[in-house]
Amino acid sequence: MRNVEQIIVKRQQRRNSQPKGGGAWKVAFADFTLAMMALFLVLWILAVSNQEERQVVASRLRDYSILDNEANPFDIRNSPYPVDFEGNPSVIEEIAPQYTPDGQPKPLTKARHDGRQKAGEGYDSLLKGRYDTPKEMALLAGFIEKMGEDMQARDNLQLQIVPQGLRILIRDDEQREMYARGSSRITPFFHHLLMALAPVFQRVENPVMVSGHTDSTPFAGENYSNWELSADRAMMARRVLLAGGMPAERVAQVVGMADTMLEDSQNPKGSANRRIELLVLTDAARQDLAALFVRQQEQAQQQARQLQAR
Repeated sequence: MRNVEQIIVKRQQRRNSQPKGGGAWKVAFADFTLAMMALFLVLWILAVSNQEERQVVASRLRDYSILDNEANPFDIRNSPYPVDFEGNPSVIEEIAPQYTPDGQPKPLTKARHDGRQKAGEGYDSLLKGRYDTPKEMALLAGFIEKMGEDMQARDNLQLQIVPQGLRILIRDDEQREMYARGSSRITPFFHHLLMALAPVFQRVENPVMVSGHTDSTPFAGENYSNWELSADRAMMARRVLLAGGMPAERVAQVVGMADTMLEDSQNPKGSANRRIELLVLTDAARQDLAALFVRQQEQAQQQARQLQAR
C-alpha cells in the first residue's frame, strides 16, 4: 500500500494591518462647534444689549446659587425668565399704537418699562424748600411713595415719619438684591431707584444722612468685615445720588452700621436687614447733630489746653 501524503491547505483571510481610524475627531469637532456657538451667542448678546442689561446678566451668572430661595418659575405671579429686565419682551407691544377715547390711534412711541420715564415726571409738583413739620414730611413721603409705585418698587421702599424727620428704607428682597453678594456694587434696578430719588433732594433742601446696614451673616474675610461692607455700600449710594443730581451739600453724614441695627431681629439673616437708609433731617435734628460734634470738638480742645498747661 502506497503512503499518500496528505496536504493541508490553510486559507487565511487577508486583513489590513493598519489600525482603523476611531471617532475621536467627531467628539473634538462637536466640542469645537459648541464652543463657536457659545462664542457667537455671547457676541450677539453684547450687540443687542446695553451696559445696564449686561450688568444684570453678569450679576445673575456670578451670584446665582441653587441654595438661595428662588422664585417659583411655575407660579404665574412670578417672572418666567431666568434673568428679568423688568421690561416687555415683545418689540411689537412696545411700539403698539394706543387709541384715544374717540377711537383714533395715537402716534407710535416706543414705551419704556424700566420706570425711569414715570419716575422723572412730576418733580415740579414737589414744593422747593425745607420740610420741617410732620405734615410737610407726610407730603414728601406721599410723593416718594407714589414714585416708588410707578417704578414697581413698593416692596423695596419703606417710608417712616420719625421725630428726626423722614426715614426712607431702601432694601432688597427675595426677588431683587440691591448689591452683589459680599460687594458694594449696586444692581441696575436700585441704581435707577436712587437716580430717581436724587432730583427729589434737589428741591428738598433738608440735609440727608445716609447709612448702610447688613444682615448678621459674617463676611468671609479677615481684613474686611460687615463694618467696611456697610460703609462702602453707603458710600456707593451717596455716589449714585450725587450722579443723579443731588447737591453735595445735602449730605450731612455717611455711616456704616453693619448688623447693629437689624430691621428684622427675628430673622437676623433675612433680606429686610440688608438695606440703605436715607434720613431726611428736620432743622432741629440738624442742629442736634451739629451740636454733638461741636461739643466733642470743644471737649477735645479743652483737653488739649489742659495738657499744654501741665
